[in-house]
Amino acid sequence: MSEQLKGKKIIIFQQRGWAKNVGYYLAEGLKKEGCKLAALTLKKSSHRIISEQKSAEYEYVINIDDIFDDPYKYLGDEEISLEEICKELNIDSVWPMIYSNRLFSRSYGEKFYYGYKQNVSDEFIAAYLKAYYKVIRNLFNNFKPDAIFTAAFIYEGHTILNFFADKFNIPIVSITDSRVPGYYVFTGDYLDRKGPLLDRFSEINKGKKSENLAKSKEFIKEFRERFKRPEYAVNQNEKISLIKKIRAELAPYRRILGWYLKRNSSENYIKSVGPTIDYKSPKIILRDHYYQKKYKNFAKNFKYYPLDKINKFVFYPLQFTPEGSADLRSPLYNNQLELARQIAMSLPGDYTLVVKEHPAMVGLRSPSYYEKISRTLNVKLVDYRISSEEIIKKSGLVISSYGTVLFESAFFYKPAIILSDAKIFTLLPNVFKHTDISSLSQKMKELLKINLKNDKYEKQLENYISAVFDVGFTADYRKAWYQGEANSRERLIDLFIGEINRRINEKN
Repeated sequence: MSEQLKGKKIIIFQQRGWAKNVGYYLAEGLKKEGCKLAALTLKKSSHRIISEQKSAEYEYVINIDDIFDDPYKYLGDEEISLEEICKELNIDSVWPMIYSNRLFSRSYGEKFYYGYKQNVSDEFIAAYLKAYYKVIRNLFNNFKPDAIFTAAFIYEGHTILNFFADKFNIPIVSITDSRVPGYYVFTGDYLDRKGPLLDRFSEINKGKKSENLAKSKEFIKEFRERFKRPEYAVNQNEKISLIKKIRAELAPYRRILGWYLKRNSSENYIKSVGPTIDYKSPKIILRDHYYQKKYKNFAKNFKYYPLDKINKFVFYPLQFTPEGSADLRSPLYNNQLELARQIAMSLPGDYTLVVKEHPAMVGLRSPSYYEKISRTLNVKLVDYRISSEEIIKKSGLVISSYGTVLFESAFFYKPAIILSDAKIFTLLPNVFKHTDISSLSQKMKELLKINLKNDKYEKQLENYISAVFDVGFTADYRKAWYQGEANSRERLIDLFIGEINRRINEKN
């Protein structure tokens, strides 16, 4: 037991599969350190697991799905206005962040894969925000946390927690992808505006030496020689064995059988929301299976525009939708069809806009989406099986609201525009923040003229990679999160506890 953490009060955001595979064990580790715990749980089955945990007692366990179910029960007779919430949290509006909540902003029951119509009324959303605000306010007042840990920042529940942490000067610890394949870093803000990576990058830029400089240079050299795809990237050219195909075909029927045999098949039902990815009736299971087959077949056979027939272009890759990280950090630009149209209208001279589907969305996006985007003025939809490397190298500029392409384009001296306030990407020498669509044309004209091949650029790229190697960690976070892989999890728990301890000491 560490004397430094003994008696410290920690809130853990125990969400979905992470709660079962990682958060459960993090609570055990913190309890052994002598910490007092409170939990916010997301997903009812995860709430059950955390509530029944014997190895780590919690002083408070609050299930957010229960607030989703009936926010009015939590509000009671208390009158809370959205204006009051905005003032308390020091924000201008609550509405941008609610778009990251796919349960409310999109309908899963009406359409696969999510419809674009909102799923609940504005009045219900307002009631939920007020109830959630009240719950977090009371938790802070009663529990008085010393630190908060969340697996990621991906929806408004995380940001509201972040705003309360800022208000009371309480460290909040989370993890973000550094974009260097295999490396994650800690972050202390939903826009990644503070954390070890930013601090270390600043130190190196000011002249502090990194022991990983040689490793950084070698990484850059290797990346330029052989493009490094993210470890989690979907390979659409991968050949699938017959056994895997048969298993995939039988999978929905196994799930339907489980629906009828398992008593807890409706455990994750939220009455205010209806069908979700966590609660599917047999009808929805079959709908999803056969629509995905139909959509995938359409995407494979769609007549894409040939890349070799395009001369001057700007590259805008589509993102996974809905995707909490992007929706939360760039809510004004999460309508990708409309954004593509706006970018295409802003392109100078002979430039056109090249758009490519996100490989993981193949089979999830409807045929009408492809038809609409391919028939948008000055937009060329190219085959998703073409490598990003090939498109980036041929492009004049890259644009994205939030995505790995911004990092990848840095190795080929391609200027990139980020339509977001996310901070980490702007440490890269090729990335320029620009969030005003009305002046986008002028910004693109400016960037298309610049030559980034210089020593200063190379040094900044080396400094970024060195900083990631200095403060990042390589334990397989995704394998621990989604598969419960024990070795990765044990290493991660030690890292998490160490970072919580560091942040508390840093504050003190």
